[in-house]
Amino acid sequence: MKKILMALVIIIVSVYAIVLLFLYFAQEKLIFFPDKLDAQHRFSFAASFEEVWVENEGVRLHSLLFTKKESKGVILYFHGNAGSLNSWGGIYEDFQRFPYDLWIVDYRGYGKSEGLIQSEEQLHTDAEAVYQAVMKRYQEKEFLIYGRSIGTGVASQLAAKHPPKMLLLETPYYNFPDLVGTIYPFVPSLLVKYKLGNDQHVKDAPYPIYLFHGDQDELIPHNSSERLAKLESNITLHTIEGAGHNNISGFRVYHQILSRIFHGE
Repeated sequence: MKKILMALVIIIVSVYAIVLLFLYFAQEKLIFFPDKLDAQHRFSFAASFEEVWVENEGVRLHSLLFTKKESKGVILYFHGNAGSLNSWGGIYEDFQRFPYDLWIVDYRGYGKSEGLIQSEEQLHTDAEAVYQAVMKRYQEKEFLIYGRSIGTGVASQLAAKHPPKMLLLETPYYNFPDLVGTIYPFVPSLLVKYKLGNDQHVKDAPYPIYLFHGDQDELIPHNSSERLAKLESNITLHTIEGAGHNNISGFRVYHQILSRIFHGE
């Protein structure tokens, strides 16, 4: 009986170790779900826009810039972990009423962007390259940063390095290992390569930070934003009652809050 129990323990431990090794080396496939687009793909949006390419470390990143006449500045937008600009570009409609251009970029391997995401450092260096491109056009104008879901960790890090007029985070996690621990409690946090520490990035920020989170979010717990909001007095949490993870923009109150933030309606 002891030999049988020992054999079972060895099997269970071995299977657990194999699962952890798989999770460690396959993290990118479990986190990022890009939609690739043909290089000749043509976008169709009702607003004025242009396609802008940004190069970093020999990799060309594709982005869309939605422009307005006499804009006060630009919102740099980092989207979620699935899709491409073919679907994400439509969020320009949420910001059409405001006097800001919208610049939204596809991560490596998404849409027309080249390369593949292989590390968190790549996400941040790519964001830095896009920031430098933005500043060439908007050096004398207002600069805002918006992050959505997985993009919140990229947005908050860039804001910590280059303070914007304001930082807006939609459905943010506290930090990525914390989120993984919520979804997969059996995974040790040390095995999570992507830290994406919103909690660290927002500390001592000299600019206002606005959080948007649905109280019915089925992926990233609303409690993540509650904890972030407690870190600094300049962080304001807007809870969208009834909203889940992917439908906040479908609630009128979200747009009312944006109006108050952007031009005091």
